[in-house]
Amino acid sequence: MIITTLCTRQISVRRLIDCRHLSYYNTNRPILSSSLFCNKNNTSEGLHIPNRSVSSVTTITLPSWFVTLSNSTPVAYAQQFIISFHEMTGTSWWATIMLSAITLRLVVTLPLTIYQHYINSKLENLSIEFEPTVKEIQKEVAKAIKLHKWPEGKAKRVYTKAIKKYWNELIVKENCHPAKATIVVWIQLPMWVCMSIAIRNITLMLPPSEEAVTRFHELTEGGVFWFSNLTAVDPTYCLPIILCLSNLLIIEIQSQSRNKSPTRNQKILTNIVRGFSIVMMPLSCFLPSGVCLYWTASSIYGLSQNLFLLSPQVRKFIGIPKTPYNHEHPYKFLIDKTKSRLRIS
Repeated sequence: MIITTLCTRQISVRRLIDCRHLSYYNTNRPILSSSLFCNKNNTSEGLHIPNRSVSSVTTITLPSWFVTLSNSTPVAYAQQFIISFHEMTGTSWWATIMLSAITLRLVVTLPLTIYQHYINSKLENLSIEFEPTVKEIQKEVAKAIKLHKWPEGKAKRVYTKAIKKYWNELIVKENCHPAKATIVVWIQLPMWVCMSIAIRNITLMLPPSEEAVTRFHELTEGGVFWFSNLTAVDPTYCLPIILCLSNLLIIEIQSQSRNKSPTRNQKILTNIVRGFSIVMMPLSCFLPSGVCLYWTASSIYGLSQNLFLLSPQVRKFIGIPKTPYNHEHPYKFLIDKTKSRLRIS
């Protein structure tokens, strides 16, 4: 992604903002005149060019939907949340980004994830209880075929309709409709998108202002370890690799921790998510380190959360019903299954 050239003198910053050279939304960015970086005596002002920054001659076109999203109210609230969090905690920017990701996951998505596990466990238990009813319906349909000589098509329609009717009555009675288990996705995904774009806006000094330039100064030195500049891409690509590995580990833990064969649709969905996780790695290689750090912190937290919620003691404490598909020793089961797949004795 494009990293705007940083000018240290406030007067030069004002001139850049007035000319909208700092605006990421210009479809054609003009060449930054060298006179902007010189004082009246034609001596060069001090410049700090971030590592791996792009040339000052850049042409960029953004789709209108992305511009609209970047300027949207939810993204503005997310951006203000990050800035306020940084000012309130007084931490470095790398810590602010990581802590804000963990805080949102703890406060917002953890309760929703627990509720998702609660609904899924109830559905699994209900499906087991529903099996005798299915057998009874099968017997009734078989009798009707013999007595009334129903054709195969009609018998199948009656059977399917009866199954749906009794199942819907059961899940309504137990208040565990499968749609309720998807609420975490509908909350977490928009939040993740808004936070990602908000951090990206901050690293690009958007919306343009003197405060935005000051934050940009801080971000260029607000990293840690190998990603000291949060406005530039990760020069070592370690963050994208860690992100990809943690996402794949989450998928494997979710798919391997169950003592139940996945359905065809579940296998397809798992492979789609695997592919998306792999695609995110090259994509994150071109994003500012601040955005990639947020993704990585959120993903590592998700991995820890999945392992935490595997514990039978934790599930019992927070009221998640026990099912026959849960293991008494899930961590040992995961290790043994991993060794078996890798053919390690």
